[in-house]
Amino acid sequence: MRRMIYFLIILVMLLGGTFYAVLQNGAASTAVLNFITPSKTFERETDLSFGDHARDKFDFYEAAEGGDDNPLLVFIHGGGWNSGDKKMYKFLAEGLTAEGYDVALPNYRLYPEVKYPAFLDDNARAIAAIHKQHPTRYLVLIGHSAGAYNVLKMGVKPEYLRAAGIESCYTVKGIVGLASPTGGYPAKSEPTISIFPNRIQGEEAPLNHTDQALPPIMLVHGTADVTVRYENAVKMADNLGDRATLKLYEDADHTDPIKQFSRRFKGPIRDDVVAFIEGLPDDEGDGFCN
Repeated sequence: MRRMIYFLIILVMLLGGTFYAVLQNGAASTAVLNFITPSKTFERETDLSFGDHARDKFDFYEAAEGGDDNPLLVFIHGGGWNSGDKKMYKFLAEGLTAEGYDVALPNYRLYPEVKYPAFLDDNARAIAAIHKQHPTRYLVLIGHSAGAYNVLKMGVKPEYLRAAGIESCYTVKGIVGLASPTGGYPAKSEPTISIFPNRIQGEEAPLNHTDQALPPIMLVHGTADVTVRYENAVKMADNLGDRATLKLYEDADHTDPIKQFSRRFKGPIRDDVVAFIEGLPDDEGDGFCN
């Protein structure tokens, strides 16, 4: 009976096009989507520690088939740097384990406890802990919204990962930013302007750090995104040149890039991201810096 009730609730949400509200309402709402997501494609370990803080935890989804042969994917959640949790994204992990990829989902400290750049340090420590457990695996960093900013900033400023013991050149095979703020426009509203002293401009903007060796970067954005304007992706892609794969989706909003990883939603984004990952070059140990 409870499963039927959850199914009816999510059906109403899907038909009403209210996935944005699902994400905005947090774990209680995404729990419905996760409840109807099957668990046959993975084995899951939860709350693996990478530090002493309560949010220094990550979940690991091991694909039932193919995982060891593919890069390990690390997904950083969004939520405006003041909300969000790894446990909300079983549906995303399942969408990728179904394609044969292992997925790690770390948490990080949030505002108002911390401000920029402390959450980047947290992400870097998490990635180092994940890599320590899987030292022979290349990593692909993926993030949505605030999490996309985090993976892009760590990608273009390798000192964050280096401080945690990771050399990006030989570890990070690619980066995927879903609906990412890149510094294309200054932040104008709270809490972002309190989190970032320079409103994601200047040194804080990922698009201002592209004049160096970088891994392949995929930028995914919907043209109907009113939360983070798609021009952020366009401007960063322009700065990256041929190192960027830019994918714009007509009429897609801020949540489409994330919800399409669920098997319950149709759309090309998951397939496009998987194709990008499958097409990453085999560096044979030399790393992208060479």
